[in-house]
Amino acid sequence: MARIRPREGFARAAAEHAATAGVRARVHVKLDTGMGRLGTADPSEARAVCDLVTADERLELVGLMTHFATADELGDGHFGAQLARFTDFVGSTRRAYPGLIAHAANSAAVFRDPAAHFDLARCGIAVYGLDPFGEDPAERGLEPALSLESHLAAVKRFEPGWSAGYGRTWQAREPTWVGIVPIGYGDGWRRALSNRAEVLVRGRRRRLAGTVSMDNLTIDLGPAADAAAGAEVGDPVVLIGVQDGERILCEEVAHRLETINYEVTCGLLPRVPRRHETR
Repeated sequence: MARIRPREGFARAAAEHAATAGVRARVHVKLDTGMGRLGTADPSEARAVCDLVTADERLELVGLMTHFATADELGDGHFGAQLARFTDFVGSTRRAYPGLIAHAANSAAVFRDPAAHFDLARCGIAVYGLDPFGEDPAERGLEPALSLESHLAAVKRFEPGWSAGYGRTWQAREPTWVGIVPIGYGDGWRRALSNRAEVLVRGRRRRLAGTVSMDNLTIDLGPAADAAAGAEVGDPVVLIGVQDGERILCEEVAHRLETINYEVTCGLLPRVPRRHETR
């Protein structure tokens, strides 16, 4: 039985798909410089793929690409090593095939090093105004495109010792106002944020009080003696975004979850209504 090498299998599959679709497929060859996902780590193998693509009239060799594993980790050495490997590969391959475009930079690499820009940049998280380094987007001229809002479905006075939510993980220490907000982990607002995150009500930060439920969470609106706590049913609640000059960044939520902003936004589930606005 004849064995088909991966590069030949790729070229053949791409050509067959192109023929079925009635088009000439434009191919970008990926060199795995250290991400450890798709593509070959062997430059000679990647070059062989380029040769196979150019030899098939159903295919057109258009570009060379790679992807960075640690562009968002400032000061690491792996990024520089990846960039050097890809730069060498681009130079040698372009001598054989002039005019090929090259692209490598994700959002973090765009900000980190102009040498990573090549001909194109593949911005991801930055397109949505989020910071690829998990810091304040405004420091890089980014403005978040997403806000997450709900409202107060109920406002209740709690006496000392009263608890809110499953497991009684929060109890009032004094007469306190508590708000109930109809959003929970069934919407993608993670249970791990219980007693850890904050939201905005009337421009003031209010801490989550108790365990996040599937459909609801509770917030501490302040002591009963605090006249400024006078929130009412129907008041907007901002979980991510800006309200009256105060803001809660997606990056802040990510830090509390010990994850990245991308996971926070991708975790918002389809049952959360989407409203698109233009400015």
